[in-house]
Amino acid sequence: MKKNLIYSTLALLLFSGIANAQKNFPLDILKAGTHDANLIAQEYLRPYGEMLGVNLNSGWYNSAKVHKIGGFDITISGTYTTAPDSKKSFDLTALALRELYEINGKEMAPTMAGDKNQSVLFGLQSEQQVGTEYTQIELQGSDLGTFITPMVQGAVGLPFHTEIMGRFMPRVEYGDYGQAYMWGLGVKHSLKEHIPFVKRLPFIELSALGAYTHFESKLGMTGTVGSGNFETLSNAYTGRILIGANLPIVAFYSGIGYGNTRSNFDLKGEFTVGSGGNQTNDSNPISMEFVSGNFDFNVGMRIRLAIFSLHADYSVGEYSVITGGVGVNFR
Repeated sequence: MKKNLIYSTLALLLFSGIANAQKNFPLDILKAGTHDANLIAQEYLRPYGEMLGVNLNSGWYNSAKVHKIGGFDITISGTYTTAPDSKKSFDLTALALRELYEINGKEMAPTMAGDKNQSVLFGLQSEQQVGTEYTQIELQGSDLGTFITPMVQGAVGLPFHTEIMGRFMPRVEYGDYGQAYMWGLGVKHSLKEHIPFVKRLPFIELSALGAYTHFESKLGMTGTVGSGNFETLSNAYTGRILIGANLPIVAFYSGIGYGNTRSNFDLKGEFTVGSGGNQTNDSNPISMEFVSGNFDFNVGMRIRLAIFSLHADYSVGEYSVITGGVGVNFR
């Protein structure tokens, strides 16, 4: 019961962020056809796709120390990512749009991370050519420049100064939001034991980490052009070098490394694509892929009271990340 409550609460937090990122996407953009709809969707949702990838690669550690054999920890954490200003708008003139044109001649359009008071208004070239101008499609910012991803994970110490880590959320359905599923595996190995002068320093820790996270979600979307599901499939990889100082109550840690993510977003269902006499039915009108790879650097602190701990850290990169959590630690 308690486990189900935890997973349901985390699923609600996760779904609320994903649903907010998608509910403001104008499905009416499909009236312009799949070519233009995909171009606009790719740029409008780019901050969401990239923030999701950054979050999936974060939160794997709160110490550079490796557990002793049989030692373990269980941690609940949340990762909060902020989009930079450069991701709050995109250049319409850089897109090879065929059917859409911006009615007021604006060159920049807001992404989902943009100001909700900013918008652009599109018309259709085909209607303009025959002297009618009645279809207007608005693309508006959503003020969703932040994204929160909750995590539950654990780690256990193995021989040879190594620990294995895992994160898992079973396939959870949460009311009208939809469903989501996540799992990940990681390995951390102590480098301290291989460097003689570092090995002699009792409070200094040095280790290497590699981790993989898999994420899936499915959320319902409905509009005047049809209804279906917005499906997400994401795979994230990260590798890092960790260094830290472990004191009796307080531990400081830092990591530098590279993260890579590939995320696929698909709008599946029965939708009417195009307008006027050019309408067709399409069961998968929008398909996007976001691939990102970035180096980042973080610093953090953990406070340990008996077997309980609190931690927080901040990552510097293209997207700023704050991670915080609570846990139970042994050995």
